[in-house]
Amino acid sequence: MKTEDARGLLRQLTDLRKQVQEDGAALYKTWKHDIKREAFEASAQNLAEYMALRRHDLSELQWELIPLGLSSLGRLEARVMPTLDSVVASCARIAGEETQVSYHANKDFLSGEETLDHNTQEVLGPEPEKRYTRIMVTMPTEAAYNPAIADNLVACGMEIARINCSHDNETLWRMMIRNVRDAAAKHRRSCRISMEIPGPKIRIDRIMTTMRKPRVVADDKIYFTGNKLMFLPGGIHLALCCSIPEIIDYLTVGEKVLLDDGHVDTTVIERLDDGVILKVDKVVREKGITLRAEKGINFPGIDYKIPLLSPRDEEIMDFVCKNADIVGCSFVRDKEDVTLLLDEINKRIKKKNTMPVIIKIETSDSMRILPEILVTAASRVPTAIMIARGDLAVEVGYARLSELQEEILWICEAAHVPVIWATQVVETMVKTGIPTRAEISDVSLAAKSECVMLNKGDHINQAVLFVGDVLSKFEKHVYKKTAILRKLAIASGLFEEDRL
Repeated sequence: MKTEDARGLLRQLTDLRKQVQEDGAALYKTWKHDIKREAFEASAQNLAEYMALRRHDLSELQWELIPLGLSSLGRLEARVMPTLDSVVASCARIAGEETQVSYHANKDFLSGEETLDHNTQEVLGPEPEKRYTRIMVTMPTEAAYNPAIADNLVACGMEIARINCSHDNETLWRMMIRNVRDAAAKHRRSCRISMEIPGPKIRIDRIMTTMRKPRVVADDKIYFTGNKLMFLPGGIHLALCCSIPEIIDYLTVGEKVLLDDGHVDTTVIERLDDGVILKVDKVVREKGITLRAEKGINFPGIDYKIPLLSPRDEEIMDFVCKNADIVGCSFVRDKEDVTLLLDEINKRIKKKNTMPVIIKIETSDSMRILPEILVTAASRVPTAIMIARGDLAVEVGYARLSELQEEILWICEAAHVPVIWATQVVETMVKTGIPTRAEISDVSLAAKSECVMLNKGDHINQAVLFVGDVLSKFEKHVYKKTAILRKLAIASGLFEEDRL
């Protein structure tokens, strides 16, 4: 590269640095007065600088920096300004120019990762012995009655036991918790209890039908209502009542409604007094889908606001705050929901609230304001983010999921907030004992996160062992987006004496 080219790059970098510093400071100023935890101030400032940086398209600049060996902008999430400063300082030397920007001490480059590690331990517990990424497992109902289930999971490597409070009750939860605590004590391992408040997850509450099996195929019509006194309009053979009646008021002709967690794609074609008529556009299986109560319903593109906590959620919160190590919450849509959640926890904890929380990102609304959600939560208590890939994919479309899950990882790393990689991780293995090739690759991607969540199934013990083994091997080669560049055996073999 010619000297004048390096000088042109230096001017671009200097202007970029100045803009990031100014815009980042302005954004941080809007957040600062709400930050209650001094420990989060530096993280919030780094997040503000990262968001300021990502306002710019850096793709061409990156390619121009590569010949100079200065392409580290692609790996600066945890330390924005120290990386920018170093790239500017190095480019100035190459260009033979003076600059007031100087290199940072090593501790400035390590502090972001150290803060993330510390925050991860605050929420998810100590780092496992042989890997960085923790393993979380959803407890089945049987874990209440059978202590061996928790005992085996802890022995296999489970670090967090997740209790989904959408199912079972306080008596069963108490039995599960006791079994997990006993197993952790027996094996002398840390295993935290995460209890997830249901939140406003909209589900099929009940079904009315003239069919023996309520199977739907393309072009079928469904009556969708919030009224528990159900009926079947003329010519309709299937009616569904949703768990949160208020959503019906938001539906207009032409809106999409996805049933069975996205497996049935429908459109509103008519409004009635107490509900709407849905037309089935397509189903994932040609022979049709049998609809059942408790299956999720999604409304992509509809702007609606439903209270985060129901009266039942508030009752559950009493138990959770007394018995859990972490409080999880579903379907947070905005920062007001986060504030409500933290306030409700604070009411139930007499001492200063330091109860860690897990916020699930599963809607397009929460994705759009992720930085504000992070600041609102982490500025008050230790926080983790769960990428709920199932609902998120239904909300934003499967084509965008891979893009958005990466964005969540980047933004959370910039805020030094740990991430939980969830939904259908090695699902086939959990059910059958044999993973698919795609599931093995998925675990490798999950190594970018601080925790992987597995769901219950007949082969869950084998799955925990398998995921732990894959993670321990893969993490020796990659941390987040950074290749660690350990020696490759395949490379060494090329230089053995008998081959040269």
